[in-house]
Amino acid sequence: MTDASANFAGLQAMHREAVLLKEGGQPVALLPSFGFMAGDIPYRMDLLLVPFAHSGYDTRLFFETKIEGRGANWNPHRVVERNWWAPSWNHVPASLRWTQMLLAHLRAVA
Repeated sequence: MTDASANFAGLQAMHREAVLLKEGGQPVALLPSFGFMAGDIPYRMDLLLVPFAHSGYDTRLFFETKIEGRGANWNPHRVVERNWWAPSWNHVPASLRWTQMLLAHLRAVA
């Protein structure tokens, strides 16, 4: 089992609808209709975890929509032929397991 497939298996255990895609030949994880909390508000939206350096950040988590009042400096991006939003949130290392990486990125909107 490759590192990517082991990491993806962990995400699938957390969110069975997870889908492994590729961006620039590298694996990324789509998490359709992922449920999480931002402040005291529950959200359910598509998320895209990019477990490698992207747009000047160590790793990225892209959100289907911008979350007003949470995170900082949201910017639009186009990844895997789809429009996404991402806050400025850096230094989540690519050495983490993908499940840990996802949770570390979600702290940006907690």
